[in-house]
Amino acid sequence: MMGERRQTADNQRHPWWRRGTTWAIAMVVVVLGAGGVLVLTDRDSSTTSIASMELNFAEVQRTTLEDVTTLDGTLGFVSGDPLVYAGSSDGISMITAGASGTITSLPAQGSTVSEGEILYTVDEKPVIVLYGEIPAYRTLNTRTADGTDVLQLEMALTRLGYDEDGDLSLDGDFTTATRDAIKALQDDLGIEDSGALLPGSYIFVHSAIFVADTMADVGSTVTPGMPVIATSTTPGGTVTALAAVGAVLSHADTLFVVEDSPVTLFVTSVPFYRTLSAGSIGADVEVLKGTLIDLGFDAGGELVVNDVFDDATTEALLGWQRSIGAPVDGVLNIGEIMVTENPIRIAATHISVGSTVKQGTAVFTPSTSTSVVSIRLPAGNQGLLVVGDQVTVVMPNGDEEPASVTSVGAVAIRSQEFGTYFEVEATLDRQGAATGLDEAPVDVQIVDDRAVNVLAVPVTALVALAEGGYAVEVDIGGGQTRLVQVEAGMYADSSVEITSSDLEVGMMVVVP
Repeated sequence: MMGERRQTADNQRHPWWRRGTTWAIAMVVVVLGAGGVLVLTDRDSSTTSIASMELNFAEVQRTTLEDVTTLDGTLGFVSGDPLVYAGSSDGISMITAGASGTITSLPAQGSTVSEGEILYTVDEKPVIVLYGEIPAYRTLNTRTADGTDVLQLEMALTRLGYDEDGDLSLDGDFTTATRDAIKALQDDLGIEDSGALLPGSYIFVHSAIFVADTMADVGSTVTPGMPVIATSTTPGGTVTALAAVGAVLSHADTLFVVEDSPVTLFVTSVPFYRTLSAGSIGADVEVLKGTLIDLGFDAGGELVVNDVFDDATTEALLGWQRSIGAPVDGVLNIGEIMVTENPIRIAATHISVGSTVKQGTAVFTPSTSTSVVSIRLPAGNQGLLVVGDQVTVVMPNGDEEPASVTSVGAVAIRSQEFGTYFEVEATLDRQGAATGLDEAPVDVQIVDDRAVNVLAVPVTALVALAEGGYAVEVDIGGGQTRLVQVEAGMYADSSVEITSSDLEVGMMVVVP
């Protein structure tokens, strides 16, 4: 059809007696629709065409072309392991008897026993509290072999002020100076100053002991290993309030309340596994103090962030406890804090107002607090995405939202439904875009290739040349067109990148 139009136009321009010569020396043009073939012998690769008013045109544009792969995705939240009240069955710490006998005295419940003090007595013989990592397991006297436990003892005696003359060497060697320091401690406590410590007469603990409960009675008989004192307890009872499903909780937010005692979330990698009170030392104390300051409880400016639970810590903790309606005792019991490493979203709840919780009760199933797009990346496209890549998520309402790849699975998953694929996760750059959406199907667009700031025309504007390459037919005005040879580049979205010094933005090219 187009060949017929071109022939008609030539007949109109040339007399009959010149037609034979023209056909003999000019180019021969054969056009078969959009996929036509031109045989050009003229080096400028141009020709005159038929009246442009009979053709359809498209504009030459300067644009960016992108080759996009679209994958299926699911927008939602990734659930984690259930949160268990008080963390684990190891949460409650016990002081057990080190020797057999009859309990003759016990500390008051709620009291704190520090280093160098008597915790309880058996057959009227005291158990002395000392700080250290190695447990008490043998007699310590002048016949004792060197050891780390001796070094712990020397350090404790030095802290307690029983080395005024500087004779006590911190070397793990039990000397007469060590014996004399023990005798001075025993004398101050009003007990027999033997200068030796027998098994069951002393304990090494990490920090001051908060007496949460007594597990034996005065007058009862104990044997080695029997529990005597619980140093931490887990509040248990009826749930009176709890966070709602879908709530996003961060550091120092309330998870739930047990009989008016709130359980607070701490976002930290440091475990809270014990009761914290005056004299406690450790990384958990440091996190607590930093949190109290952040919340505005700094004991009048006296609270300093370090790992020692001091008087200022007690004052600040009392202020926080009043503000949240917790028992105001200046002590942080296990179970009052639950720990996660990141903020959480409550995906499901396993308790309700009126139900009972105790040690080991599963309370919530958390999920990530940020929306995550789960993508199945076909195994054949394994190298298409890496962590940090940008993708575009087409939301259910058609909006396009940028997202960043946060993880790419390294193990291929085989599925009858989806074939072999790798799990990929991406996080929306603008989290507010996912409000109210969970398990929502989305399209994920991935740019395979990009040509920036190039001239482009519809692919159908290309005319294949018999000798190779392509041309486009350009409107030159006056109802005429001419062929311009081009170099084709990237193809994308029904368009093609073209290069030619004879083309510029705004020119019109013929399209079928």
